Amino acid sequence: MKSFPQIKERRGKTISEFMAFFWVVAAGLMVGVVFDFFRTFRRWQKWGPVVTFAGDILFSLIALVILYRLFFKANALAFRFYNVWGSLLGLVLYLRIFSYSLKKGYFKLFQLVAALLKLFAGGVMIPVRGLVLLMRPPYAILCWFSLLCFRIGEHIIYRPLVNLEITIKEWWRQLWPPRTNG
Repeated sequence: MKSFPQIKERRGKTISEFMAFFWVVAAGLMVGVVFDFFRTFRRWQKWGPVVTFAGDILFSLIALVILYRLFFKANALAFRFYNVWGSLLGLVLYLRIFSYSLKKGYFKLFQLVAALLKLFAGGVMIPVRGLVLLMRPPYAILCWFSLLCFRIGEHIIYRPLVNLEITIKEWWRQLWPPRTNG
C-alpha cells in the first residue's frame, strides 16, 4: 500500500501532504466560520459604516492569524500553490454546506445571550429596587426637612435682605425732620 508523500516541517517533524492539505482546507473553513460570525453579528447589531469598517479590520486580523497558524502547521509557511486553492476550497465548502445553518445558529446564540444578559440585568435590579423601596421613607423625610429648612432660611435671611433697601430708606427718613412746603 502506497502512503502519502511526507513534508518536513520547520520543527523537524514530518507530516503527510494529505495532512498539510487538510490543515489548509481547515484554515479556509475556519475563516468562513469567523466571516459568518462577524456578518451575522453586524446584521444583528445593525452597525453603521464606521463600526462596520472597524469590524472588517478586526475580521481581517483574525483571519490573518488563523491562516498564519494553520499554514504554519501545514507546511511551516512555505508557500505552496495548494495553500491558496485549499483555503479557497475550504471557504467554498463552508459557504455551500455549513453557512446557512450556522448563520441561523449564530442568530439564535445572539438572542440567547441577549436574553441571558437581560435576565442577569433583571436579577441585578432586584436588590436595587429593594434598596429604592427601603430608602423611600428616609428620602421623603429628608426632602420634607430640606424644604422646611429652605422656607425657614428664606423667611429669616432672604426676606430681610430684599426689604433691606426699603428699611434703610425708612430709617434715613426718620433721622431728618419732616419737610414742610412753605
